[in-house]
Amino acid sequence: MPELPEVETVVRILNGFVPKKTIKDIRIFHEKSVLTPASAFKAALIGETFLPCTRIGKFIIFHLTNEKVVISHLRMEGKYFEGEAGQKPEKHDTLIYDFTDGTSLRFNDVRKFGIVELKSESDYKTTLPISKLGKEPWDLEAKDLNEAFKRISGPVKNALLDQTIILGLGNIYADEVLFASKINPKTPAKTLSIEECSRILEESRRILSEAIKQGGSTIRSYHPKEGMSGNMQNELHAYGHEGMKCDRCGMIMRKITLGGRGTTYCPKCQPLKGKPFIVGVTGPIGSGKSSVSAYLKDKGFKVLSADDIVHSLYKEDEVKDHLRKKFGEKLFKDGEINKSELLSLLTSPKSKKALEEYIHSKVYERMYSEIDSGKYKKVVVDVPLLIGGPLEKDSDLIVLITASKEVREQRLIKRNVDPKKYLDLNDSFPLRKAKKAASITLDGSGSLKDLYKQLDHLDLF
Repeated sequence: MPELPEVETVVRILNGFVPKKTIKDIRIFHEKSVLTPASAFKAALIGETFLPCTRIGKFIIFHLTNEKVVISHLRMEGKYFEGEAGQKPEKHDTLIYDFTDGTSLRFNDVRKFGIVELKSESDYKTTLPISKLGKEPWDLEAKDLNEAFKRISGPVKNALLDQTIILGLGNIYADEVLFASKINPKTPAKTLSIEECSRILEESRRILSEAIKQGGSTIRSYHPKEGMSGNMQNELHAYGHEGMKCDRCGMIMRKITLGGRGTTYCPKCQPLKGKPFIVGVTGPIGSGKSSVSAYLKDKGFKVLSADDIVHSLYKEDEVKDHLRKKFGEKLFKDGEINKSELLSLLTSPKSKKALEEYIHSKVYERMYSEIDSGKYKKVVVDVPLLIGGPLEKDSDLIVLITASKEVREQRLIKRNVDPKKYLDLNDSFPLRKAKKAASITLDGSGSLKDLYKQLDHLDLF
């Protein structure tokens, strides 16, 4: 979605073309994109002449004679193109202004999310949607931003996208501003200091100014003009850099989802205040997760193993009582949980779901209690089903370890367990999703020396 620099670039291009153009006709091809009834829109504007355009946040403001105004938002893929009056519309044209001098202005929008609406000079700033907008970074002071953030309970990344708080930042530049400010995007907005708010404003002004100078960022579909691209995408340090090494420190950049938006940050340069650096370790059974965790433990990490927690839970009376009521006495032998019966239980989707919902909630409760204790600076969470759970988002680095089926089978045989039962459990491991979410994938098929060499390249120590 075009953000403030892209919209400013479009406005500057429009101001080289539309001023002094008189409207001869208006052709509307997608009436839902015109928030004013089509007949009223045409009747009010035909015969009027465009004046220079302005911008408020991401809105383009078309000023016309006789105090008339058209506000426009490009949304995802809206674009304005010059053309000839009366020319055949292109496939995705929403509307066309035909001018008396034989030229035209086309609003083209593949997704059809962009809008135009008729207003007047006297009320367009005091009525929706403009009236609800906040101030741009150049017009805000740190204390005002700090006061606004105090009312927000969610992450600062989400707050920066809220156009009622700070105007003009979208997903790309919010990531860039937080990276430059060394602030973790998950930081609760209400906890930020005035000094941190000052950094955010300072970096917002600098980055947006540079982006305007560069003509915005051409990522996927944005082009300010036919045949023209922006260049700011070549200057980005966070957005689109997931899986790459941080330009500042060399740590692998992490991408998570906040408020439905992809968010990229450096776990090392942008630490989350009051929280340890969390490495999530995951992989199929027998792939080498415990070897990775043991190595990181020797390097000073506190290891929280889901398997260890589960084993301790199965010895607790409260847990055993719950499982006895849920699955019956057949699950027990001599008062303890029978592992063979437990594995059989997992072959039933219904029983497996009921067991996992109960046990997983307990595991996460124990893990978060340790993570939030403030006792550790670096933590490993060794969780087979990390992907899709709450710790996926909270991990600063995800290490996926894989190994061939043959290698995993041999390892299970050495553990003196039935390899088929455990390998069958691996069928539900979300390998494709894990590969996509992982910061790095390690091959655990070889020797421990080979595995440790791969870990040393992560620069975690």
